[in-house]
Amino acid sequence: MRRAVALGAAVGLLAGCSTSDDAGGAGDAGGGGPAPAGTVEYRPGMTASTSLPDGAPQGVVVLVPGGGWSSADPSGLVPLSQDLVDGGLAVVTITYGTAGTGDRFPVPVDDVRCAVRVAADQVPGVPVVVVGHSAGAHLASLAGLVPQASAQGRETCEVPEAQADGVVGLAGPYDVAATGGLAQDLFGTAQAQDAERWREGNPLAQAAERPGLPFLLVHGDADTVVPMSFTDAFADELVAGGHDVTVERLAGVDHADVYLPDVVGPLILEWVGSAVGQG
Repeated sequence: MRRAVALGAAVGLLAGCSTSDDAGGAGDAGGGGPAPAGTVEYRPGMTASTSLPDGAPQGVVVLVPGGGWSSADPSGLVPLSQDLVDGGLAVVTITYGTAGTGDRFPVPVDDVRCAVRVAADQVPGVPVVVVGHSAGAHLASLAGLVPQASAQGRETCEVPEAQADGVVGLAGPYDVAATGGLAQDLFGTAQAQDAERWREGNPLAQAAERPGLPFLLVHGDADTVVPMSFTDAFADELVAGGHDVTVERLAGVDHADVYLPDVVGPLILEWVGSAVGQG
């Protein structure tokens, strides 16, 4: 395991996880992105769009946008999608239910679970890696650790069951109990009102599930929105749970830069090839 040495010192929590932060550069992302090979509406208003490389894909990545659990605009991930496609991966870019669409836990994570199944169905025979930024990293981690959907999710996802073969988290607020109450946008209630539901939605509490599932956790040390301490604490729990964890601490990188293709694209491509392999 490769670990960061220092804990993040930033104290700002998730107030900046808005559509503008998490879809940073969305205005520059239009056009020039990979053409979808197919778009699936896996439940009304929720889509998963697949882009394919020129040759046979080495794996398929599910890109999960952030948005503080109140929005899920994937447009800022277009440049990263293009970079991963150019690197030989298929990419499924998704949106999911949020507080902004009237959806609360477990619906958002069930949507990501369904998207993993869509990716495996549309690009069969290769590893499936779920990659999330910010709130999307939290959801990606839950979907990887606990792939079984809730009863509601099983009713709405009509795709054959599949599990992620790896998880990449980019600056995730994994410990929802440490978000200063912002995760109420995910749960719709305060933690004191529904402690068991908050525990079910906390990846740290699920870190012993699916031991051996590899994780790549990336965080910038200039992040003032989600402190590096979230990644450090999650990595410790994952290692204790039997997971292979790689932590990359990026000098001078902030919350909105960590998903830029020149920042994280090579790390993802290398990690998928080495840690996840060829299926």
